[in-house]
Amino acid sequence: MDDYRTFAMTIAREAGGLLKKKINDIHMIYFKGEINIVTEADRMSEDMILSAIRDRFPHHDILSEESSATETGSAFRWIVDPLDGTTNYAHGYPVFLCIHRPGTGRRRFAGCGL
Repeated sequence: MDDYRTFAMTIAREAGGLLKKKINDIHMIYFKGEINIVTEADRMSEDMILSAIRDRFPHHDILSEESSATETGSAFRWIVDPLDGTTNYAHGYPVFLCIHRPGTGRRRFAGCGL
């Protein structure tokens, strides 16, 4: 399980680095509901994370906030919210999280990207 933890922490840091680098950019804002927003940075971060998971663990399930779920029937499922605090982020307010947690029925791990 340490392999999963190390991987999750590494990719979370990389995605968090991307978000940190882009925080002061002017963001493209999209609405995914009446008040729920998503930025291009959310999507870029998520693409980075999902690509890494699929490359390393192609048979694992993935449930992600911004993309369609990947269901392979695996005992492992990655839960990905690439940017928790999009409203703060979109306004350049640096209070947000990048957390990724692979889980099984018995254990959960978390890594923080910031």
